[in-house]
Amino acid sequence: MKKLFAALCGLLSVTAAQACNWNAENCTFEMLNNIQRQIANLKQNPKFMQEKFAELQAKAQYIDRKTASCSNWKCSNDTMSEFNTYVAQLTLNYGIANKPAVAPAPAPAQDKWAGQCVVAAKPGVNAYVDQSGTSKAGAVSEYIGYTVTQSAEKFVGLKVAESGKFVGWAKKSDLQMQDLRNCN
Repeated sequence: MKKLFAALCGLLSVTAAQACNWNAENCTFEMLNNIQRQIANLKQNPKFMQEKFAELQAKAQYIDRKTASCSNWKCSNDTMSEFNTYVAQLTLNYGIANKPAVAPAPAPAQDKWAGQCVVAAKPGVNAYVDQSGTSKAGAVSEYIGYTVTQSAEKFVGLKVAESGKFVGWAKKSDLQMQDLRNCN
C-alpha cells in the first residue's frame, strides 16, 4: 500500500510538471499547495510532531536555501520535487494510516425481547400495572399469544397479539418466547 501511495505521489508530481514546462517555467507553486496540505495533516499527528517536525523544518530551510541558489527553473522545480517526495514519505509514515485507531461506537443494544411473541411459561403468571411489579393488573393467559411492546430490566409490557389490547407488565422470567408466526 505504501509503495502504491508513493507511486501515486510521484505520478501527481509528474502531472504537475506536465502542466507547466518543467525546464522553462516555475512549477514550484503547483507542488507547494500539495506540500502545505500534507504538512497540515501531519501536524495533527502528535507522534509526528514529537519525532519528525524539527527535521521537517530543517529540511524546509535547506530546500529554501537550495532553491534560492538555483540559476534556472529546472533546478528550482527539481529541488521542490525533492521536498515534495520527502513530505510524501512522511505522510506515508505518519499520515492517516498511523493515526491511533478509534474504536467505533457500539451499536445501541437491541433488547432481544423487543417486538417478540411470548406466552406464559406456566399457569398463574401475573400482569402488573407498571414495570416495578408492585400492583397487579390481572393475569397472563398461557393460551394467548402476546406481543412485547416495551422492555425494561426485569419486566416487559404486553399486548394481546390479536386485539392489540394492552394487558400490563409481566416478569421476563415468567414468559416464554415463541415464533412470531404464533402470534399472528
